[in-house]
Amino acid sequence: MKKRITSFIGIICLTICFLGATGCEKKREATEGQPTKVSLRLKWLYDPGFAGEMIAAKAGFFSKSGLDVDIKPGGFEADPIKLVASGADSFGVAGADSFLLARAKGVPIVAFGAGYLQTPVVFYVRADSGIKSPRDFIGKRVGVQAGQDTETVYQALLKRNGVSRDKIKEVPVKYDFTPFLARQVDVWPGYAATQSYILRQQKIAYNVIKPSDFGISYLGTVYFTSESYASAHPERVRALLDAIIEGWDLTYSDYARTVPMISSFDSKSLDPELVRFNLDVQREFIHPPGSRYCEFTDASWQTLGQTLVDVGLLPASVNLGNAYTKQFLSAYYNQLPK
Repeated sequence: MKKRITSFIGIICLTICFLGATGCEKKREATEGQPTKVSLRLKWLYDPGFAGEMIAAKAGFFSKSGLDVDIKPGGFEADPIKLVASGADSFGVAGADSFLLARAKGVPIVAFGAGYLQTPVVFYVRADSGIKSPRDFIGKRVGVQAGQDTETVYQALLKRNGVSRDKIKEVPVKYDFTPFLARQVDVWPGYAATQSYILRQQKIAYNVIKPSDFGISYLGTVYFTSESYASAHPERVRALLDAIIEGWDLTYSDYARTVPMISSFDSKSLDPELVRFNLDVQREFIHPPGSRYCEFTDASWQTLGQTLVDVGLLPASVNLGNAYTKQFLSAYYNQLPK
């Protein structure tokens, strides 16, 4: 009798163990099948300048890579560098100059890819202003966006062309374009596409001062994460970058498909015509001749670093090699057919 009871209890125990193990296995499989949730903080509001990541989300490239990416708009009150460094966001997009200056101050972040391979910062002037070069800024009202990449380019532009800031009437501005439209400032710090579209729509004749025409051209925006996150989750960094590169490639290969996707992020502000216009204008900065999407070089970082040193924003002793890694870019491009 005792043997029967013991055997019966044993069978029950084995059954419970089997069911428990099966349940755990099913739960584990379900968990493995779910994409990993991460966040990507943009440098600014939703814009065609972030088309690579926006298309990667809409076309399913992130989910294919095993990621569920929450793309969050940035802004003056939502600094991607601070949010990524604090751990509030997994990844970020920032101006390469702002990124490098933060690194120099000890912020433990690392760049692994680039959006704009050349800075898209330009300076807008009205066609009747007579302003044709940085030296013409003297005595004029020039908008300055403190702490932004536009300010860094502005400082570098003046330094390279021997213009003193003391001779300029600097006006603190943010993103709102109204001061320029209302003739409250003579020179507006902006980007090569967005403000151009607004001026064209309002039929305002304008000219653009391109820093590259006056000796200033360097890396534009970078994708980055914290050093600790890159070390702990290299597979997520690789997955995110792979999907973004695919996103950029699709963006410029099929407007009929991608323009509606970009517009869907904010149908009120991202009119399809504006999206197409911006994509066309920004292309030379994102994919210059002879380049590959998102692929920065050692030389591009050295040019940026030297420019910041020249204007007194960066110490000459800063170690650029620790600021970025090319391992994920190499992994992506090395896998492609030769």
